[in-house]
Amino acid sequence: MNDRRITEEAAGWYLDMRENPGAPVREQFLAWLRRSPQHVAEYLAIARLHGDMRAVAALDRASLDELRALAATEPSVVPLRRDQETGPREVSARQRRRPGRWAAAASVLLLAAMAWFLGRPSVDTPGIRYAATADGVRTVTLVDDTRIQLSPGSIVDVRFDGRSRRIELVSGDASFDVGRDATRPLKVDVGGQRIEDIGTVFNVSRRAGDIEVSVISGRVAISNAPAPWLDRARLRLTGRGWPAERIAEIGGGETARVSTDGRLVGRGKADVATVATWLPTEIHFHDTPVADVARRFNAYTATPLSVDDPVLAEKRISGAFHARDPEAFVSYLGSLPDVHVVREPKRIRFTSGRGSRRL
Repeated sequence: MNDRRITEEAAGWYLDMRENPGAPVREQFLAWLRRSPQHVAEYLAIARLHGDMRAVAALDRASLDELRALAATEPSVVPLRRDQETGPREVSARQRRRPGRWAAAASVLLLAAMAWFLGRPSVDTPGIRYAATADGVRTVTLVDDTRIQLSPGSIVDVRFDGRSRRIELVSGDASFDVGRDATRPLKVDVGGQRIEDIGTVFNVSRRAGDIEVSVISGRVAISNAPAPWLDRARLRLTGRGWPAERIAEIGGGETARVSTDGRLVGRGKADVATVATWLPTEIHFHDTPVADVARRFNAYTATPLSVDDPVLAEKRISGAFHARDPEAFVSYLGSLPDVHVVREPKRIRFTSGRGSRRL
């Protein structure tokens, strides 16, 4: 059965169960749940979508041992076994007289099922934590060529696997210059919100009350991230995480502020000159490849710099420039022998060799 059919069945069962059906329908529902762990996951997802499972959404804060103990004390819990018969069970008169008891048992069944899912060995790639000291900015270049600058005292956790690239801003402020990888989207989690890169340079600030995202160039999508337990369960069962709820999409020169409860509380123009004031004001480089130096300016300018020619990209240079004056660096590179500056609407390219047009 395909995923869409299961989702449709889960939605149908959700509507049926809200009508307080009789015992035969309830038994059919339990039989449907027992047929597959994916049935349980999809039913939970539908219930969460309608706001009926707030207690279950707190599972990521609960102890699996506590959940298993709770399930063990409930005599009406039906074990989820794939080899168990799926036919209806005989329902006693006592059970028919106690719909509230049945509802509690069904809730514990769902809790126990999710405890079973989450108790399975995790396939998550172990994370790597990067932290900046209290007195300095830290720059980290990841294996995909993503460049992160952390403000003093800031912390990020990085998890990359074959399907996705995930970064969590644990605290503080960070500037991201995202490496390109069409097969693995990059997602930055900040509290309960998620920022998805659409090819960009952006800054994120995490404070006690809210988060602020400012895009220097490119675009990002900001969403409410699904509950971690739901995302993990669906990923393990279907190979795909639960889709995030989109809040806003912003582009270069824009900023958005989102509250901790997932509301867009502000949106406007971003003053690139005042974004991420914690970044160094001077860019110093010694015997550094041109491509690396050019990229360092991208955190400060809405018109990113790129070096297309591989030979020029590896050419080593030394010097110092004011970080928020990229034009001075552009003029410097343009003055080098056989280096050409190509200005385009959305970027400035540096090339070398014949056939290039100098502007």
